Amino acid sequence: MSVFTPVTLEEARVFLASYNVGDIIDFQDIAAGVENSNFFITTTSSRYVLTIFEKIPRSDLDFYMDLMQHLHQAGVRCAAPIPAIDGQVLQNLKGKPAALVNRLSGGDIAHPTAEDCFAVGKALALMHAATSSFKTSLTNWRGLAWWRREAESLEGLATQSENALIQSEVGYQSGFDQLRLPRGIVHADLFRDNVLWDELHQPQMIDFYFACNEQLLWDVAITVNDWCLDFSAYPDARLDDENTRALLAGYAGVRRLTLAEREAWPQMLRAAALRTWLGRLGYHYYPRSSTLTHTKDHLFSENLLRCFVAQGSETRALLPD
Repeated sequence: MSVFTPVTLEEARVFLASYNVGDIIDFQDIAAGVENSNFFITTTSSRYVLTIFEKIPRSDLDFYMDLMQHLHQAGVRCAAPIPAIDGQVLQNLKGKPAALVNRLSGGDIAHPTAEDCFAVGKALALMHAATSSFKTSLTNWRGLAWWRREAESLEGLATQSENALIQSEVGYQSGFDQLRLPRGIVHADLFRDNVLWDELHQPQMIDFYFACNEQLLWDVAITVNDWCLDFSAYPDARLDDENTRALLAGYAGVRRLTLAEREAWPQMLRAAALRTWLGRLGYHYYPRSSTLTHTKDHLFSENLLRCFVAQGSETRALLPD
């Protein structure tokens, strides 16, 4: 991520005075992600991540904090916010909301195996199951309405080819909100860098700041589109069949897809690819200033969408029986 709000060691010490977590012994910026400002903090008691939220509304942050606590208490392997001495999980730092979250052990992996993908699919399904008892809701702010707004915003910036694909795909997805598929709380951003693997090589989820109420299959498609890529095809984009089957099998072992979901799978792959591509086009055409920069490959995301458009219903062949 990029750091948009720099924090000094002394400012971090003042912030941590509101917590019962000991004294800072190490403090560093995190150069990953694109939405918030993140910092690693090691204290005399444990390791944490300090996040400053740059543009997320406070009401949405309450949803995210409650969701992470709910999932953690339900046994889902995920990061959870740390309450301050006053019991609140959201504080203020440099005029912006901020939270301290436990730092999970392990790291991410760039090139997952089929076994890794199976484990991630299972973990995603378990997360979906755990949120069935979570009563708070949040609208998907990166759904169809956002796709349409981005299409308008990018029209004067994107190339003719990009605009043609955007307009075509947004039109194709016009009935997205009317699909009668199982819904619930989704992670909506479970990319490879948002899963950390512990010492037993078990997946742990982080970064729930795109979570919302949406069709569960969309979450599956977003995850497949990042975890199951055929990297040997780069810069072309396509899915790796073995990894895709493994992730879908891991998911289906906990929650089997309905007949309607199986029918909608090709559209969901395209909807997930469109969402990611539009986000990365936005970062490309109107980037934010920051201390650190972390670019996203919008051309590859475009190629993946074009691949799904060309494949049509053929993508159903990878769904488990």
